[in-house]
Amino acid sequence: MKKIKLLVADIDGTLVNEPREMMPITRKALKILHEHGILLGIASGRPLGPHMYSMARDTWGMDHAFDFYIGMNGGQIHDALSGQDHGFYQLQPEDIREIVEMMEPVDANPFIYIGEDMKSKYIDDMMYASMKRHGIGCEQVKDLSELWEHETPKILFRLKSADQMSYAEKYAAEHKSERYAAFKTQPTMLEFQDSRVNKGIALKYFCDMHHIDLSEVIAFGDMTNDNELLQTAGYGVCLKNGSDDTKAIADAVTEYTNNEDGMGRWLSDHLLNEYGWGE
Repeated sequence: MKKIKLLVADIDGTLVNEPREMMPITRKALKILHEHGILLGIASGRPLGPHMYSMARDTWGMDHAFDFYIGMNGGQIHDALSGQDHGFYQLQPEDIREIVEMMEPVDANPFIYIGEDMKSKYIDDMMYASMKRHGIGCEQVKDLSELWEHETPKILFRLKSADQMSYAEKYAAEHKSERYAAFKTQPTMLEFQDSRVNKGIALKYFCDMHHIDLSEVIAFGDMTNDNELLQTAGYGVCLKNGSDDTKAIADAVTEYTNNEDGMGRWLSDHLLNEYGWGE
């Protein structure tokens, strides 16, 4: 592993535990890296906005911010160093309509993001829990056509249970398109985006803008939507709790899960000690 200049991490299942709290070893490791001039970024499926930018201090108790933010699985990037925002390929209204109508047999709840808030087919207990968890709102549509009134970075389908996922993935694969791609991001979440979008292209964009060689980047993730991120970085690490396909493409797998401070422990044991920055 080459000496790194930049670290980027997925949020859910990676940077935080299941209650979505940053654990102490991870927080301390990031503080040490920040103090040594390592750029830090997060790469999420969530939309970017003020709520995302304030999470470091307001939610996770960090005393420093991140240097860049990748949102919508690579569809958005906010460069905090330059203050610039950039968006990548959007799903077009005709594609959104095709996806929604195609997915009707799966019996899932489709929703899109409007800013940081949501607009969904219906609001059930799972949507209320998501609203509370992320501190955002959700509007129930009067007609499904409201979901494809405008282009959008992605459309999401929340399943009623994780037992549906194998069928949903198989069904989406049987109805694949060259224009869009489907992938699991949570046990009960299947998402569709333009097939050209992934977290890796946003990472490369940021590195190109700041003249950082990708071999000097380390990335952490846990799910299929993190695969391109880990492959684009010079060194990719999957959490122990990650999906099998993500573990298969990673350079390393942590010894502990996200609920056991897996990312922080790996950084302390394999990176900070190697650099002489451990205690």
